[in-house]
This record gives sequence, structure tokens and C-alpha cells, in this order.
Amino acid sequence: QAADQAPAPPLPLPSVWSFSREQAKLKASVVEEDTEEWQKDSSFAGLERVGGVDLSYIKGDDTSACASLVVLSYPALEVMASEQLLSLGLCPGVQTPFDNALTG
Repeated sequence: QAADQAPAPPLPLPSVWSFSREQAKLKASVVEEDTEEWQKDSSFAGLERVGGVDLSYIKGDDTSACASLVVLSYPALEVMASEQLLSLGLCPGVQTPFDNALTG
């Protein structure tokens, strides 16, 4: 940025309300019918991976959140990938790996 330009305004912090709105949008896109061939087989033959996502926040703190994602192999259920992020609301748009935030 040039010396004669004003600094950019800070990015708005996400809030619990924006997380809730996003969750409602995702809920609306959930497909409740079987759409894949492996779903028609009671042994789930052809299914290779399963995953889960969670977003949690502290009651009363509408700017901090912890997001977790995990992908497991199927049927062995071995972790193939995982990510945990902690947004403290202190620096807009900056997330910290959850493990580092707690231990370091």
C-alpha cells in the first residue's frame, strides 16, 4: 500500500449469528434420499471414505469458534485427514491451528 493511502478498514468479525445463518443454509442443502449406488447395498460396498465437520463456539462469545473436520477410510475407519481451527476473534480472518492454540 502506498504511503499516501489510508489503511484498509478491518474485515468484519464473524459472529455467532453469521455461523448460525451458514449452518441454516447448509441444513437446507442436506439430501435425505439415497443418491449413490453404495447406499443401496446394506454392506455399503463401494463406499471408501466418510467424514464429519463440527463448528462449536463458547456461549456468550459471539466472535470465537472452533471448527473441526475429519475424513476416515471405510470400512477401516482410519484417519485419512483432519483439521482443527480456532478463530479467537482477535484478528479478523486469521485462524490458528487448534492444537497450537491450546498447547503453544
